[in-house]
Amino acid sequence: MDRLFTEVAMHQALARVIDHLGGPRFWRNLILLLDEVMPFDNALAVLIGPDGVPRVLDEFDTGGTDVPSPVPLYLNGLYLLDPFLQAAHDGLADGLYRLEEVAPDLFRQSEYFLSYFRDAVGEDELQLIVKLAPTHDVVSLSLGAKTRFDVEALGRLAVCAPWLIATIRQHQARLATEPGKRADSGDLSGRVERALAGFGAELLSEREMSIARLVLRGNSSKAIAERLAISPETVKVHRRNLYNKLGISTQPELFSLFIQALGHEEQ
Repeated sequence: MDRLFTEVAMHQALARVIDHLGGPRFWRNLILLLDEVMPFDNALAVLIGPDGVPRVLDEFDTGGTDVPSPVPLYLNGLYLLDPFLQAAHDGLADGLYRLEEVAPDLFRQSEYFLSYFRDAVGEDELQLIVKLAPTHDVVSLSLGAKTRFDVEALGRLAVCAPWLIATIRQHQARLATEPGKRADSGDLSGRVERALAGFGAELLSEREMSIARLVLRGNSSKAIAERLAISPETVKVHRRNLYNKLGISTQPELFSLFIQALGHEEQ
């Protein structure tokens, strides 16, 4: 009997989603439906334009706490270190992805994870990526959890993924309003480079800035070496040199400089 009531509630929630296609309450109803399908602690839906800048479609905290939203800090520039956004920018196909599938090898040891992600999102994250034609915009629906998602939760969402993608596409196609104004920030990698230049201008070489960007995102020396086609020892030399040039010695200090640079860029 309990299962019957649960299924009835889910069908009713799905009907509300369909009723709100193209409307302002679509995302909230979709997130509430997913909350019936599987447990999660927070959700964030964003629209990412060709410039790589995310625009919030809806934000939801299942706990309803009074803690200030972390989204403004994310929008101020921390999204530049988001592994899902970077993967979408690099051509990730439509679908459902786990954090481990897209994150760099040392992401959970990165300062971005330790200082921001763990408190704002949790210990685990799933994202549904939907690319829109002909605008080339990307819709990202993030579900965060304080603990790792289990196999059952992953299975439930995987079953829903095909109709979720189709429904999101239909919703976006029905919107009659103009897209929100986006900042003229250039491509994703370009803005990261400009932020790095804000504290490393005339100090870091192009290779050192590339390595700093990859370090900030949580890549190990081995992963950086493979990506740049150089040896891990060379990576370590570049990393040591860029730290010396910036007058720092740790990744937390590099992250702090990056945050400061993002603040200056917004002014």
